[in-house]
Amino acid sequence: MLRIKIVILLLLIGPSGFSKTVIFGTAQISSSDWVYLYEIDDFITRSETLIQKFKTNKEGRFYFEIDNNCTKRYVIRRNNTFTELYLQPNSTYKIILPTESIEVIPYFSGKEVELLFIELDTSDINFKILGFEAWLDDEMADLYLLKDADPTKFIDGILKFKLDVLNAYKDDTSKYFVSHIKYVLGKTIDNINYFGGPNDTEKFAFYIKDQEIQYDLPAYMDYFKDYYSGILEKLNPSAKKMVSIALSNGSASQLAKGLMTDSLIPNLKIAELVGMLIISEEYDKKNIAQNQLIQVAKFLEEHSSFASNKIIARNLNKKFFKLVSGDALPALELTENKYLGSRGSFQYVHFFDPENPKSLSEIKALKALYQKYGGQIEFVSIYLESKPKNDDFKKRVLQYLDWPVFELPYYHPIWKKLNVGTFPYYILIDPNLIIESMPALGPIPNGLYETIAKRFFSIVRD
Repeated sequence: MLRIKIVILLLLIGPSGFSKTVIFGTAQISSSDWVYLYEIDDFITRSETLIQKFKTNKEGRFYFEIDNNCTKRYVIRRNNTFTELYLQPNSTYKIILPTESIEVIPYFSGKEVELLFIELDTSDINFKILGFEAWLDDEMADLYLLKDADPTKFIDGILKFKLDVLNAYKDDTSKYFVSHIKYVLGKTIDNINYFGGPNDTEKFAFYIKDQEIQYDLPAYMDYFKDYYSGILEKLNPSAKKMVSIALSNGSASQLAKGLMTDSLIPNLKIAELVGMLIISEEYDKKNIAQNQLIQVAKFLEEHSSFASNKIIARNLNKKFFKLVSGDALPALELTENKYLGSRGSFQYVHFFDPENPKSLSEIKALKALYQKYGGQIEFVSIYLESKPKNDDFKKRVLQYLDWPVFELPYYHPIWKKLNVGTFPYYILIDPNLIIESMPALGPIPNGLYETIAKRFFSIVRD
C-alpha cells in the first residue's frame, strides 16, 4: 500500500490553479539535490521512464509541471530514496520529502520514504485512496483476530464491511477509484479462505473474465498477478502440455494457443499477459532454456497486436538482459560522441562517489598502477554527480587522477547497466569491447590478497 501521510500545513512556495498537473515540493535539509519524476511504464516489470528532473534551490524546493490526460501513479526519486503518488489531470500538489535516513543501503536500489501532502483536496485520488486503505487496515486488524477464534463473527464482519464500503462509495463518480476499491478488496478479503467466500471460478468471473485490463491501475495489476501466480501448475493437463512445449520451442503463438485451451484464459490479450507472467516466473528457475523464454518475449515485443502488451514484453527483455563478464559492451555515452570502451586497447574503468570516504582510500594505489601500466592500458574514472558541499572532497580525489574523468548523474543508465552497486567499483574491458571482468579486481588487495596488478602484468607481457 502507498505509505504516505497527509498533513494540513501551509507552504508558501507559489500559486496554484494551473491547467496542467503541477507539483510544488520541498526536500527537507536539501539544497542543490536533483529530484527526479518517473512514470511507471507497467506494473508487471515496474519499469520506469524519467519524465523530468529539477535541482532543488537553497530552500530545498523543486517544481514539476506535466501533461497527463488520465490518473496514473508516478515515482519521485532523490539520491537513494523514492516515494510514489498518484497524479490526476489538472491538479496541483504541494508535497514535502522528509529528511533522508542515514542508513547504509545499496546504491541505485532505493529506500521508500513517506511523502507528506499539504492541503490535499478531499476529492483528490490520493486522499480517497489513503482514506479507504486506512479504513481497510483498521477493520481487517480487528476482524482477522476473529478468523479462527470465532469464524461466524468473522464472516459476519466481512460481509458487513463489504456492505459498508459499497454504501460509503456508491455515489463516487471516479471510475479509477471505484475500480481501485474493487481490486483491493479482491486481493485482501476475497483471497482469505473462509466459509462462504468466493472460489477461484467465482473470482475469475467477477474480477477478470469480462473486465477490461486496467494496465494503469496498480490494484488491478496486483490482483491479476496474484490470481495467475503459479498458473503453469494449475492449467488443465492438455493446456499444460501445450504450454510446456511452446515454452521449450520459444513459440509465443503456440504459448497463447495453449493457454486459451484453459477456461481461465478467456482471450488472446489475457493469454499474452499471462504468458509473460509465466516466463517471468520461469526465467530464474532455469528449468526452461532462458534463450527460449527471451525469444517469446521478443516476439511479443515486436508482433503483439496490443500496445500495452508490447511495452511489457519490451521491459521484460530489458529485465532479462543483465550484463556479465564475457558480454559485449553496450554503447554507453559518457559525453557527446564519447563512449565507454576503446577498441584496440584494454580499458580499466574506475567508478567512485564523492560522498563515499572509500573513494579516497584507493586513489594512491590506483595512481601507482597507472604510472606503471598507463602506457599500455587506458584508465577512465567515472563519478556520481556530486553536491556543492562535497566539492572539497571531490577535489582531493580528482587531484590524483591524470587520466580522463567523467561526472555522470544518478539517473544515467551506466550505473544499472554495469551493475554498479558499491563504490569504488571497477570493470576491465578488452580491445574487442568485450567485458573481461565485472566487477574487476581493484588496486589494493581483497580478502584473498588479490589485486588487478597480476592481470595487468600478463596483459603487458603478452
